[in-house]
Amino acid sequence: MSTVDFLDRNLLWITPPLMIVGVVLLALCIRNEVRLVKASKILSAPLVEQQTVEFPEAGTASLCIEGPRFSRRFAGLSYGLHSEDGTPVEGRAVLVRTSTTGVRWARLELRVYEIPRPGRYMLRVEGLGPPQERDADHHLVFTRPIMAQTVGYILGMIFTFALFVVSTVFFLIRLLGKDQAT
Repeated sequence: MSTVDFLDRNLLWITPPLMIVGVVLLALCIRNEVRLVKASKILSAPLVEQQTVEFPEAGTASLCIEGPRFSRRFAGLSYGLHSEDGTPVEGRAVLVRTSTTGVRWARLELRVYEIPRPGRYMLRVEGLGPPQERDADHHLVFTRPIMAQTVGYILGMIFTFALFVVSTVFFLIRLLGKDQAT
């Protein structure tokens, strides 16, 4: 008996476990991506012209803006990070920006900084203008870069969803095909 014949005869028994595996793995990928986003947060700061922020460790940190979806409050602003002695910390623009959105809020990655050592730094925002009514809803958030892990989880979600859909389609084809053959 060939592999094709074996699959054809046993498709009704093979595909349901594959559907279950697909759904479980999809749920795990989604859960792990949500955990990754939450765990990547280093610190959150209010949107003000100048403030001191403290980094607990050296390393790469991404500056993100966070606020209500479709907010224009961050438009035209520029950001600078300086060590305690006034030396600017070199930052670079992000080529492929990651974004995280909820129902009412959104977070967008803007710049990546190499924090040379743990400690206090001065964060400056230029172009902010006078305070506005909903400024308390807007934040500057530093996160660890998570692009590579996010791409991995997205590919995992695509693969596991495809596994679920394909196994469901083959299950239904075989199930409906048996009913028509009798």
